[in-house]
Amino acid sequence: MFNRWSMLALLASAALVIWAGTAAVAQYGGGGYGYEQAPAGLTTQVKTAQAHATNSARSEALRDARWHLSHVVNCLEGPRGKNYDAQAGNPCQGQGNGILPDLDAAVRAYQMGASTALDAARRADELAVETLKSNDLGQVKTGAGRVADLLGQALKALGQ
Repeated sequence: MFNRWSMLALLASAALVIWAGTAAVAQYGGGGYGYEQAPAGLTTQVKTAQAHATNSARSEALRDARWHLSHVVNCLEGPRGKNYDAQAGNPCQGQGNGILPDLDAAVRAYQMGASTALDAARRADELAVETLKSNDLGQVKTGAGRVADLLGQALKALGQ
């Protein structure tokens, strides 16, 4: 049977294990069980892209609508994306590596909602790239509105 000192040693050991585990989770993440939050820069990028998609959908001139939608593509793909247009500018610069690359990394880290958000972001990118080919203001505005909705779905999947 345990005496008082054995019991105290057992409790102290258990406390040490719990403390070490908590410190490891704080430093290295939750081990991929879906409880992590998306990186702040990622949600900021998605919100920025959604704002530009909304601005595109509200634009009164084709040039402005396409300009804002180009910003969306740049935020989605990042500077290494195949449709990235450096001349259009990147309002997401400094917020991350691009929504798609950052979501892809989040999926690999098993972050909660990242897979669903990545699917929505990929659809948003495809639609934005396709919409940019149009010279019809109405079509660009409609496409941009749908892109904004898809980005909203991505935010929702990320818990925003």
